[in-house]
Amino acid sequence: MKRILVPTDFSEQSRNAFEVAVSLARKTGAAIKLLHVVDVPYTANFSATGDLVLRDEMDNLYVLKLLERTKVQMRELLGSVEHGGVDVVQEVDSASIFRKIREVIHRDQVDLVVMGSKGASGMDEFLVGSNTEKVVRTAPCPVMTVKRRHPNFEVRNIVLASDFKHELDAAIDKVKEFQDLFQARLHLVYINTPGAFESSRNMTTILESVAERYRLQNFTINVYNDILEEDGILHFVEDINADLIMMATHGRTGLAHILSGSIAEDLVNHTARPVITFHLK
Repeated sequence: MKRILVPTDFSEQSRNAFEVAVSLARKTGAAIKLLHVVDVPYTANFSATGDLVLRDEMDNLYVLKLLERTKVQMRELLGSVEHGGVDVVQEVDSASIFRKIREVIHRDQVDLVVMGSKGASGMDEFLVGSNTEKVVRTAPCPVMTVKRRHPNFEVRNIVLASDFKHELDAAIDKVKEFQDLFQARLHLVYINTPGAFESSRNMTTILESVAERYRLQNFTINVYNDILEEDGILHFVEDINADLIMMATHGRTGLAHILSGSIAEDLVNHTARPVITFHLK
């Protein structure tokens, strides 16, 4: 892992994400980019260092004041998390935050996005969603979502939830990378629901073959019964007091996403634990 992107809106959750990113950077030697996207008039642009670039000679007082406030907030964020020895750079721009994040991921060859998430529920979740959810759904690299503070981020138990009937090739290397990074125990779990019931014997055989195929070590195999998949994952995670959840998302968009939803995105909204999602192409 060489590059970590931390989009920030200066909220408590994005500050928590920065703190976790610093912990990861210390373990991996990765550099961190703090990205803030501001809503400004179309006449202004920002350089990668956060300096104002006006398209004409007019002095836009509003934009200057906004930039001044943004720089103060960025300094406060940097000062709120001890990051000595970690390479941290800043970028401020005016754009659609969702498009800008995707642009930076591709341009800077980002290995991991660490984002704060406030979560959502009810009608707000259905109608509005969030920038975090959009990134989770479509990012070409893994995305970690963080809600709470983790001053000394450590991972002892990782839950990998899947139906284990689709190829995990696109995700398994990252799963093993995080497991090795923390010397954590990996818990493979299939959630058995009335609508997708499998015999425990059959699923155990499938999970054993997955573990053998990918040469997993220090792992457990689990078939967990619940009414809904999301509830089952949350309950299993609570039962073993897991520190991190890992899931794959198929990146559905548009009407298909509204109709079928995504368990990974729902978990990001509803759990207080960090979640890492992988986009299976």
